[in-house]
Amino acid sequence: SQLRLLSSLGFPAPVSSQALQRHHGCHWGALRELQRLRLHPFHLRHFQGVEPGLDFNRTELQALVRQILASLPVASWGRALLVATLGRELGLGVVPHP
Repeated sequence: SQLRLLSSLGFPAPVSSQALQRHHGCHWGALRELQRLRLHPFHLRHFQGVEPGLDFNRTELQALVRQILASLPVASWGRALLVATLGRELGLGVVPHP
């Protein structure tokens, strides 16, 4: 039942099973470990100050607009959409984070 619970949260069954074994069947300990593994790339970027560049070639426009809003000083969704659209039209590709 604990393995089904962790799998329902989006963690692969083999990884969940190993985490449950390491934590002697405690799903809270396994969940804490699995979440820490999932957040590891974020923590690296946060604590080392390394941010991914803006990829104007990405397929999801909304994801690009959200990244622009989070990383550049734009005031609104419309302005971030304008930056994304212009970046695509100009063929900027991947631009390193400022």
